[in-house]
Amino acid sequence: VDRALPFLTGLAALFLQMMLSDFLTIRGLRPDFVLIFVVYLSLRWGSLAGIIAGFSLGLVEDFLSAGSLMGLAPLTKSITGFLVGRLQGRYNRMSPITFHAAWVGIMMVHFFIFIYVNYQSVYVTNPGIFWQTYIFAAVYTFIFIGILQMIIPLSKVKPPPK
Repeated sequence: VDRALPFLTGLAALFLQMMLSDFLTIRGLRPDFVLIFVVYLSLRWGSLAGIIAGFSLGLVEDFLSAGSLMGLAPLTKSITGFLVGRLQGRYNRMSPITFHAAWVGIMMVHFFIFIYVNYQSVYVTNPGIFWQTYIFAAVYTFIFIGILQMIIPLSKVKPPPK
């Protein structure tokens, strides 16, 4: 039962992203609910769970969306899951600023890789538009993770008891 809940929550995040993508899409960008789930799951269950969830949900996301490059979402989400999973249980050992800067930085790297690969022609022709797209995509997801943090702060996500 304890292992089924993350799986079902991941499917719910994927379903939420697919159902709300039409309503929440602005200029071709939408918030990444699957990435938010991978961040929370990685902090709770560690790097391996983050890699598995990021890869599998990213792969399903790629199959369901027509406009994405196949394999890009699993790659970036599994890297994010691994790196955020390394922060598991470290909130009390790190300063809060360092902890939050680490997961924000990891997510920013995710968005840079994802946006760069999808919009590399824009990067070459108009770097200003590229950077606007990058910042907007990141901020749009950060708004939703900020709302979720009011309910479940990342600092309160603890590893399961042994």
